[in-house]
Amino acid sequence: MLAELLRHPRALLLSLALHVVVIGIMFINFHFADRPNLIKAGQVEQTVKAEVVEQQQLEAMQQQKQREAEKLREAERKKKEQEAKKLADKKKKEAEKKRKAEEKKKAELKRKKEAEDKRKVEAKRKADEKRKADEKRKAEEKRRTEEKRKAEEKRKAEEQRIAEEKRKAEEKRKAEEARIAEEKRKAEEERKAEEARIAEEKRKAEEQRRLAAEEQKRKEAELKAKLQAEETQRRLSSLQEAYKLAILQKVRRNWIRPPGSEKIPECWVRVIQGPGGIILDVTFSTCKGSTQTYRASIESAVYKAEPLPKPGDPSLFARELNFNFKPE
Repeated sequence: MLAELLRHPRALLLSLALHVVVIGIMFINFHFADRPNLIKAGQVEQTVKAEVVEQQQLEAMQQQKQREAEKLREAERKKKEQEAKKLADKKKKEAEKKRKAEEKKKAELKRKKEAEDKRKVEAKRKADEKRKADEKRKAEEKRRTEEKRKAEEKRKAEEQRIAEEKRKAEEKRKAEEARIAEEKRKAEEERKAEEARIAEEKRKAEEQRRLAAEEQKRKEAELKAKLQAEETQRRLSSLQEAYKLAILQKVRRNWIRPPGSEKIPECWVRVIQGPGGIILDVTFSTCKGSTQTYRASIESAVYKAEPLPKPGDPSLFARELNFNFKPE
């Protein structure tokens, strides 16, 4: 009752005033107790009735205040419910907006990645074209240089021939005058020619030995390179098989056989993956005799296997994977 009166100060003041009046009347009655002949019984009765009426009015006012307070609380509750509903609707709209934004962001990232892949392919094609053009240009420059060298050698040979003919003519003119000197010169020339022949034979023999040694080294290098290439290929083939087996085993571990699947056919699965083994797409090339539920179970197992295992050699990473799914 006190808490209710505190929430309604006007009712509290009215109650206090009524009590003050009653106490005052009681004090007056006590003060004039020695003059009972002056107080009339009707006045006392009216005073009591007035107090009863006022008390009833006060209680009626309090009940009215309580009803108004109940209405206010009910209105406040309904208002809170409406606000809570509005807030829930707002959060739902914001969540939907956020989901659409995320989907748009993912689509944009996918588009950018495809554009980047296309740009890389184009850049590689241009680089190959430039490399081929450079090789062609260098070959043409080499051919021109070789032709120029041969022309220069031919010119020098012609000059030497003309000089030699002139020298011989001069020697022939002087031959008669200096026969002895000519014979001595010829003897000297024969000696030098013999020395030159021996030196040339020695040079040719040395050149043959050098060429033979180079040919032997070249053959040994080719054999070594061939053996290394075969070893590398065997290692990569082994790692490739292990890579595919690891992926297939991880998919099998995540596969859950769908209920009611009596026949389990083989399916060729095509997986597109990104860096780090992130799965971008899963499709089926052939899957004869399968149901939509069975294919969905395989697709779910592939996505659960993300990220896919990494290859033993980074060069074996393949963006597109194809493997035959055999659950049995």
